[in-house]
Amino acid sequence: MNLSLRDIEYFLAAVEHGHLERAAAACGVSQPALSKSLRRLEADTGLALMLRHGRGLTLSSEGMVFLQHAKRLWAEYRDAVRHAMELRVGEAGLLRVGATGATVDSVVMPVLNRLLPRRPALRIQLTQGLSDDLNAQVESGKLDLAVTPVYADGPPTLRHEIMFDDALCVAASRRHPLAAKARVALRDLGGQRWILPRPTSVARLLLDARFAEAGLGLPLAALEVEHFSEGSLRLLAGSDMLAVLPQSALSANADVMALPVTLGPPLRRNIALISRRGTLWSPLMKEFREAVLAGA
Repeated sequence: MNLSLRDIEYFLAAVEHGHLERAAAACGVSQPALSKSLRRLEADTGLALMLRHGRGLTLSSEGMVFLQHAKRLWAEYRDAVRHAMELRVGEAGLLRVGATGATVDSVVMPVLNRLLPRRPALRIQLTQGLSDDLNAQVESGKLDLAVTPVYADGPPTLRHEIMFDDALCVAASRRHPLAAKARVALRDLGGQRWILPRPTSVARLLLDARFAEAGLGLPLAALEVEHFSEGSLRLLAGSDMLAVLPQSALSANADVMALPVTLGPPLRRNIALISRRGTLWSPLMKEFREAVLAGA
């Protein structure tokens, strides 16, 4: 077997675009050249990696297995090239970091505020998105690191290093009638209007499960948000709505408080630094990790 990194690159482009012409255009080669590359890769592996439908492409079952190896091989090659460049310029270079709406201002920006003045040549490429998408970009090598909330173990190809705990709570305006109570029962939350995460989020599913276990109707979302911004906290502070949000968000608005309510097993979540297992950590990655830990 004599695998070519260029053939791996073309294979990944074919998977991403699902079409010969689009994949060839993305790689800057002709469609016949890309087709020849895919045939060569299939000959080298002895596997039918792609199913062809005209010029459309889909992965075979064998191709789906091979894809994981191809992603890892291509990511390691890109790591090697980038680390070599960093060594040539005295460890100064590009660091690609991902963050969610929940971590970009609370974790990543404070870290960059400490790092950037110390390293004038440092360049940061910051990508903001949802946890699942950021995990996929770390896994593929498009991101070096990501800082995201986690609720459980992730895929085995990724390393989740817990930075700190950031449990979820039920919050309300300090002027809300429930805020004056020394203890709030779960049934007291029934019939309230809520600001909630999207229905498929882990936090929302956990809250719904607590209500279902108690035999209560599911919380009614007056507003659904991707994350709790300053604007959504101001809305909460000026209303009679409730919200389920991370404890760390409370510091952004003094007029919002956590209610003394017991939801059964605590709604746990952690903030984790996500990296690809087996990756060679650059000095910049190590310094970013140390800065996150210092601010935890």
